[in-house]
Amino acid sequence: MEQTSSNKIHLDSMHLVGITARTSNTKEMTGNGKIAALWQRFWEEGILSQISDPLVPSEIVVAYTEFETDENGEYTILIGTKVGSVKSLPSHLTTISVSESDYLHVSTEWGPISEIGINTWKKIWSDETYCKNRSYKTDLEIYGSNAKDPNHSQFDIYLGIK
Repeated sequence: MEQTSSNKIHLDSMHLVGITARTSNTKEMTGNGKIAALWQRFWEEGILSQISDPLVPSEIVVAYTEFETDENGEYTILIGTKVGSVKSLPSHLTTISVSESDYLHVSTEWGPISEIGINTWKKIWSDETYCKNRSYKTDLEIYGSNAKDPNHSQFDIYLGIK
């Protein structure tokens, strides 16, 4: 398997708007998770088009935040995008603020979007070099211009580090 590349990067603070759920990796791996249903709702309800003032209109940002402990505890996931400002929000949308921080940038391999994300996360969870300095404050996935084709995509994961 191809080596996933990673490097340290500093990201400025940002405001995200989207839809959220509370889950854990254990629930997700046993089929009792909420992430697949959250993605389905995101697409079916056209959530991206309902967000005012997106910084990059077609970019999707996923945030994992409010970690109970580490990758083994519960966390909140938001699927949405970065916004320039937060105005009044419809009741079904949530906003979170992400503080500026250092991140470990990990690019996924190219492939079907339904496989490349989970394969990269499994690699992260099994490799101590990725996990030893994680802050468990916020992790991000950014789906940019390389993630337009569901069968042939690539996106970036940013692991919050201390």
